[in-house]
Amino acid sequence: MLNDFSDDGKVLGVGVLDIQDVPGEESAIVLLDYMEMGGGSVRNLVKVRPGGVIIWIADLPHTGPRECYLSIDLSVGGQVFANTWNGYRVAIDADTGSVLGMKFTN
Repeated sequence: MLNDFSDDGKVLGVGVLDIQDVPGEESAIVLLDYMEMGGGSVRNLVKVRPGGVIIWIADLPHTGPRECYLSIDLSVGGQVFANTWNGYRVAIDADTGSVLGMKFTN
């Protein structure tokens, strides 16, 4: 499936940890390997179209000097949820990549 989005198995030159198709769209939500992206906060969640066209790079919640996404979930309706390094469950707008809300889970 990743070959539909990237010829080299990477997105933005970064390895992929998870990829999930968006229901009803020709796009996917891709979780990039934060370890390849350096220290500090990294925006490692993207929405892509076939051929690697980037639709958005998700915003991060303002929860500390070091933050990234560790896992993603898509609802049947296409709602994007992601869990962060600092222990937050974040709802992300599937059209824009903006943070809609968050809840501390630890």
